[in-house]
Amino acid sequence: MKKITLLAAALLITASMTAQVTTGEVSLSSDYTARIDVDNTDVTVTLVGPDDRWLGLGFGVQTMTNNGDIISFDSTGFNDRRFIGVGATPPTDTQDWTVVSNTTAAGERTLIVTRPLEGSDTTDYTFDPTDSSILLVWARGNGTLNFVNHGSGNRGATSAGFSLSVDDLAFEKSISLYPNPASNQITIDFDVPTTTSKIKLYNVLGQVVGTQTLAANERIIHLENVPAGMYVMQITSEQGTASKRFIKQ
Repeated sequence: MKKITLLAAALLITASMTAQVTTGEVSLSSDYTARIDVDNTDVTVTLVGPDDRWLGLGFGVQTMTNNGDIISFDSTGFNDRRFIGVGATPPTDTQDWTVVSNTTAAGERTLIVTRPLEGSDTTDYTFDPTDSSILLVWARGNGTLNFVNHGSGNRGATSAGFSLSVDDLAFEKSISLYPNPASNQITIDFDVPTTTSKIKLYNVLGQVVGTQTLAANERIIHLENVPAGMYVMQITSEQGTASKRFIKQ
């Protein structure tokens, strides 16, 4: 029973340290898509749609629910907004987002923005990398960049599921630990070349019990001061973030 409990705890810790998750490309309409990427600290949203009209996306709601969170790109630029009720123009609030890029080509706009998981306003949606899905409401301008009523045919609602990003999945599969169980040290085997890697060790309570930075030619994690038990190792490099379980004897 104790072993089962420890394994369940380790699995929960691994889930809580989720690397980057993504909705992938979500089709909102025939020419408007969104993608949401969430890691342990930030959220990145990519909107792709016509460049001759405003684009909007709301989080955690499926209508213009009072105090729902919304972002928009319109004639005034990129804005952080909140809903104040159906039919009412969402006012701007504190701008927590940073525009990473805003490009147009062949009539199509690609907008990439990012912010911390939590915004500074109470109405801001809090993103969580352990969430399995998110509710979305969207709208676009009726042939105009001015932030005015979208009309009945330019809005909708959907939900999107989160899954581990392809890059992090590939990175996790490229890593192995040995020996496992381990005694005084454990070796990380990278199939994909890495430069600096940052290592964190978590116990079954989710507490950080050790950290180490590995240079490109380093592979050994020292465990001399780590008590016996089950642990989760979080490995972060330029290739991505991965979590691996191991046992210290």
